[in-house]
Amino acid sequence: MGAPVVVGYDASEHAGAALRWAAREARTRGAALRVVYVRDAHDLDVAARPHGTDLGERGDEGAWPVVEEAAALARDVAPGLETEVYVEYAAPAAALVELSRDAGALVLGATRHGGLYEAMRATVVMQVTAHAHCPVVVVPPAEVASEVAADAPVVVGYDGSAQATLALDAGTDCAWLLGRPLRVVVVWRPGVTEWVVSRGPTEHEGHDVTEGDAGPLLERALARVEERLQGAGAAPGAVEVSGVVHEGQVVRVLHRESEAAERLVVGTRGRGGFASLLLGSATHTLVRTARCPVLVVRASG
Repeated sequence: MGAPVVVGYDASEHAGAALRWAAREARTRGAALRVVYVRDAHDLDVAARPHGTDLGERGDEGAWPVVEEAAALARDVAPGLETEVYVEYAAPAAALVELSRDAGALVLGATRHGGLYEAMRATVVMQVTAHAHCPVVVVPPAEVASEVAADAPVVVGYDGSAQATLALDAGTDCAWLLGRPLRVVVVWRPGVTEWVVSRGPTEHEGHDVTEGDAGPLLERALARVEERLQGAGAAPGAVEVSGVVHEGQVVRVLHRESEAAERLVVGTRGRGGFASLLLGSATHTLVRTARCPVLVVRASG
C-alpha cells in the first residue's frame, strides 16, 4: 500500500469538496485516507461548530462524531477505501505540516469568500502549502471548479528551474497513474521591462523564459517525460504527451489551462519569507484562483 493521503477537514463546504477529491485520489493510489480535524490548541469548547455553523447534535458531542462522519462519507465516495480519523488540538498549520511527514499527499480545500474566518483559513492553506513535507493539493470549491472531462489532462507549468523539474516529474507520475494525457506548458514573456518585473516577487516563480529559450526548453521537458515514463515501465504511447509554448503572463496562461485540466502541477521556491515569496507569487495566486485542483511540489528540506 502506498503512503497515506491526508485530508484536512473542518465540516465546511470547502473541506467537503477536498474530502471527496482526496477519497478518489487515495483509492487510485491504493492508499489509506487519513481524515484530520484540527482544533486550535486554545479551543476549550467541547462543541464542534466550524466558523459558527451549527452542526446539531453531532457537533454538540465534540469533534470525533464529525470526523467519523467524514470518513463514512469518504467510503461512500470510494467504496472499499481504508480510512483513519484524527482529531488534533494544536495550531492548525503546524499540526497539518507534522502529519505530512509520512504522507504521499496532503489535501486541503481552497476558499473564495471574505470575512475573518475565511482569511484565517486561507492563511493556514498557504502556510501548509509552503512548509509541508509532501506534495500538497488545494481543491477549489465545487461552485467554481470546472467540469472534468474524461480526457482532461494533467497540466504542468514548466520554466526549466529545479522546482519546475520536480513538478514535471510529479505530473508525469500522476498522468501515468491516472491514465490521463500530460500537457506541458512553457510560458515566455517579451520586453526588457517585463524581464525586470519577472525577477521580482510579483509574477514569476524563478526563471525568466525568453522567446528563444521556450522551444528548446519544451523539447528538453518532453524528453525528460519520455525518459521517466520508460523508467516506470510504460509502453511507448501509453501516455499521451503534448507540449505548448505560450506568450504571456504565467498566472494568466496557467489559469486558462486550469479550466480544462484534471489537475495543475506547479513547483515552489522552497525558501523562507512571506507566503508569496516562499511559494513564488504565480503559485501563490494559482492556489487561490485555479479552476481545478492545484498540486504543489517543493524540494524536501
